[in-house]
Amino acid sequence: MKSALKKHIQVILLFALAIVQYANTANHDYAWDDAIVITENTRVQKGLADVPELFENIKTSETQNRYGYRPIALLSFATDIEFFGLDAKAAHRVNILLYAILCALIFYFLKLFFPSNGWSNFFIVALFVVHPLHTEVVANIKSRDEILAMLFGLLGLMTFLKSYRKDSVLLYFTSAVFLVLSFLSKESGVVFVGLAVLIPWFFSDGGIRKFSWGTAALAVLIGVMLLGVRAYVYSDWFFQSDDMVLATKGLFHQDGFVGNPLVDYGFVDRLGMAFYFIPFYISKLFWPYPLLHDYSYNQLEVFTWSDWEVWLAVPICLFILGFTIKGLVQRKKYGFGLAFFLATSSIYLHLVQTAPDIFAERFLFAPSLGILICLLSVYEYASKPLRVNLLLGLLIVPAFAYTFQRNKVWKDNETLLKTDIVHLDNCARANYNVALMKHADLYGVSAERQVQLRQEILQGYEKTVDITDRLLNAEVDLSAAYMEFGMPNKAYPIFISLTERYPDLSTPFVQLGKYYISQKQFEKAIPQFEKALENGDRNSDYHYLLSICQFNVGQRDKAIDILLEGEKLGVSSGSYFSLEARLYMKMNQVDFAIFSIERGLRQFPSDTQLKEGLIKLRNTKD
Repeated sequence: MKSALKKHIQVILLFALAIVQYANTANHDYAWDDAIVITENTRVQKGLADVPELFENIKTSETQNRYGYRPIALLSFATDIEFFGLDAKAAHRVNILLYAILCALIFYFLKLFFPSNGWSNFFIVALFVVHPLHTEVVANIKSRDEILAMLFGLLGLMTFLKSYRKDSVLLYFTSAVFLVLSFLSKESGVVFVGLAVLIPWFFSDGGIRKFSWGTAALAVLIGVMLLGVRAYVYSDWFFQSDDMVLATKGLFHQDGFVGNPLVDYGFVDRLGMAFYFIPFYISKLFWPYPLLHDYSYNQLEVFTWSDWEVWLAVPICLFILGFTIKGLVQRKKYGFGLAFFLATSSIYLHLVQTAPDIFAERFLFAPSLGILICLLSVYEYASKPLRVNLLLGLLIVPAFAYTFQRNKVWKDNETLLKTDIVHLDNCARANYNVALMKHADLYGVSAERQVQLRQEILQGYEKTVDITDRLLNAEVDLSAAYMEFGMPNKAYPIFISLTERYPDLSTPFVQLGKYYISQKQFEKAIPQFEKALENGDRNSDYHYLLSICQFNVGQRDKAIDILLEGEKLGVSSGSYFSLEARLYMKMNQVDFAIFSIERGLRQFPSDTQLKEGLIKLRNTKD
C-alpha cells in the first residue's frame, strides 16, 4: 500500500491541488454562457430522455441553438440534469472533478512523452493546474467542452504513441475513437490530429529514412475523417437551420461584428492580425492580467498591415517558427512544446474561419500546456534541477492566489459584470449587459434608488450605442427605455433611424408603432404594425397592437379579423381574448364575446380576468 502510494504520490498531489484550487467555485450559480447550454436549453433540460436529439445539429434564433456541433458536451450537461436536476452547484463540482482528472492525465501524458525520474513533470503540471487563465474554463460550466476536448485529445495522442510503438491495430482504432470524441466535444479538438502526425517523426530513432510514413498517413486519415464529419453535420442532409428563413422574414438579426470585428476584414488583414496574435497569446500566458470575461468590440483592438504592431510581430513569429522547426528536427522538448502551442492556438487565429469571439481566455487553455512543455527543456540545460524546481514552486504560490481570487468573480452574472466592467470601459457588449442587468433590477428597489438607477440604465445603453451602431438590440432597448422613463421625444428619432436602416426587419416598425400608440396617433401606428407583419414576424402580440389601433380608428371588423388571424399563431396571455371579447361587445355580439372568453380559458384556465369576464358576460346575456 505504501509503495503504491509513493509511486503515485505526484499525481495524487496534482489531483488534490486541482480540487483545492477550484473548491471555491463549488457553490457558484450559473453565469455567462451557461444559458446557451443549460438554463435556456430545452434539449439539455430533458436529461437523457432523448439522447439522439443531442446529436442533432440545429441552428435557429433560439439561444440554445447558438452553439457549435458539440454533442458530447451537450450529453455531459444533460447527464448533470438527469442525476442532479437544474443544480448549478452540482454542475460546478462535476467541472472541478473533470479538471482534476485532466490534470492527472496531463501528468501521465508528460510521463509517457517525456519520461523523467525527477519532479520536473510534476512542477510543470502544477503550473498548469494553477494557471489563472484557466479560471474561465473551470468556473464557467459551459466551458466544460474545453476540458472534455483536451481530455479526449490527450488520450488520443497517448494511445496513438503507444500504437506507433507497438504497431497495434486495436490501439490505432482506440486512438481514432478518442480523437473523434475530442472533436465531438468541441470542434477545436481537430488540432490534436495535427499533433498526432508529429509523433512518428518526433519519436522515431532518427532520420527521415526511419520516419513512419504509414503512421503519419493514418493520422492524416483520421483528420480527413473528422473534417468529413464536420462537413456532413453542416450539410443540407443533416444540418437543421432556419437562418435564411429567419433573415428573410426579418426575425433574426445578429451582427457578428460585435463579438468579432474580424468578420469585416479580408484574409490578408486577418493574416496580419494572426501574426499579432501569436506573441499576444504568449505574453498573455506569462502575464495574465487583467483577466476578463469579454474581449469583444471595442475591447481588443484590431491591427492590420498598416499598424507597426503587426510588423513588429512578424519577425517574432518567424523566429518562433524557426525555433520550432529546429526543435522538431533535433527532437527537443521545446520543439514539441512550441508545435503543441502553435497547433492548438491555430484554430483561434481566425484565418480559415472567424470564431464568434475575437479572443477569450479559454482560447489559451490547451495552448498553455505547449508553452509549459517548453519549460521542460530548461531542465536539460540546468546544472542544478533542484533550483529550477524551487523557482517553479515559487511561481505556483502567486498563481494559486490569483486564480483563487479570480474564481470568486465567476460566482454569478452580477458579480462577473460588476467586477469586470472596471476594465471594460470600451467594450460595447459588456456595457450593454450591465445596462440590461440594472434594468432587470429596476422595480425591485426603493423609489429613491429607482431614480438613480434609471439614469445609470440610460447611461449604459447610451454608452453602448456611442461605441457602436451595430448592436441593434441596444438601440431598441435604449429607445424603449426612453419611452418607459417618460422621454418619448428622445425615443422617436431612434425609431425613425432604425426603420430606415433596417427596412426588412420587423422590430423597428413595431417600436415606432408603439410610440405612435403612446401619442394616441393610431392612424400612424397602423402602417407600422402592418409593415412588421409584412416583413415576416407573424407574432400574435403585433396582431394585438394592430387590432387596438384599428378599433380606435373605427375599423372594428378589421380589428376582429386581425385578432382571429393572430390567434392561430399562438397567444401569450389571456388579455388577448379579453380584448377580443370587448370588441365583440362593442358590436353587440355577446355570444361571440362569450365564445372568445371560453377559448381563452381553455388555454389559460387560471386567468382571473377571463373568469370574471365570463361571469359578467353571462349575466349580461341573462
